[in-house]
Amino acid sequence: MSMNRWMKVSCVALVAASGCTGSQVDPELEIQLSGKVLKEDGQPLADTLLKMNRSANSSCLFSLLGGLDWKSMKTKTDGTFSEELLGADTQAGGLARCFEVRIPRTGTGGNYGYASFIIQTEAVQLPLLQQWTGKPSAAAGADGVSVSYEALTATQTGNSGTHTLTVTDSSGSIWVSRNVSSPVPLNDDLLEDAANLKARASILREAELNKTKFSLYNEGDDVALPKRARVPLSRGASCTYPEAPATCPMTDGNLSSVVNFKQGTLEVAIPLPQPKVLRKAVVRKLDMSFGATTKELVLEGSTDGSTWVVLANLLGSQSIVQPFYEATLSHPTALSHVRLRAAGTPINAENPFYIAQLSELSFFE
Repeated sequence: MSMNRWMKVSCVALVAASGCTGSQVDPELEIQLSGKVLKEDGQPLADTLLKMNRSANSSCLFSLLGGLDWKSMKTKTDGTFSEELLGADTQAGGLARCFEVRIPRTGTGGNYGYASFIIQTEAVQLPLLQQWTGKPSAAAGADGVSVSYEALTATQTGNSGTHTLTVTDSSGSIWVSRNVSSPVPLNDDLLEDAANLKARASILREAELNKTKFSLYNEGDDVALPKRARVPLSRGASCTYPEAPATCPMTDGNLSSVVNFKQGTLEVAIPLPQPKVLRKAVVRKLDMSFGATTKELVLEGSTDGSTWVVLANLLGSQSIVQPFYEATLSHPTALSHVRLRAAGTPINAENPFYIAQLSELSFFE
């Protein structure tokens, strides 16, 4: 999701869905914040500076709404830390602010973590925080790459949850596999011929301690992926949508770049270089207009560009559009045109339903 679209998901925008969280503390109340941080091997993370972020409201958006590195705390020799706050520090008007305590990286690795929470009591004890790298590795196979990692739930007692594997290039994410277990297979259709790919495992879980709810997140180290060579049939094809440029940005092989569409865009069509029987489609970084309800999301094919048949129903029984899809196609006829088409209802009259953004549409024979 683009920065502009993330900015819409502020506490003000969330009122219609769940409401903002009002503060329940007195501005003069003295609040004690405490916790403990361990290294990955279970030893205390001693004499280490911890950074704490503070949001502008209860939406827990820090990079967009300010409050990064709002305060620092240093751990003691046993890994414990504490900080005194006033009730006024936890408020923005009548709203509660969200806080985030970051887990320091190990060495120069890409790993990091955090605990985010809203303060509504005078004593806030954080759950045990611990560094985690995942110790990832990658191995090439006949039709893809397998990524292995050491699960956080296997190494940190008392934690549960499912892991996510994210693949990135030099500019951003190109694929996300959710609810995975090690090893995670990544076939060549997902990786294509992209260079300099990396993968990392992460895990998000929820906890409650002394009436305070926490979101706990850990992201492991990156591991470089072997370069693969799969090229989709659709590579370099033109595409049709409102105000489409001469060179289609959805078939150029740049798997992380994002196209932001004009309001009213309900389909993206691609004429294939030659008719082929298709077996697979990969959709990357798809997003709909803010607050909209998607009723239909399909991949369709045509032999003439005018009569269309459904190749895959991406939405299925789900009500939420996912950013990444891998769809198996089984239509027996050679097709000359393909398209992604959506239908839905807007959040209100001022914000119409449309396909808001997309990175890449790849079709394979």
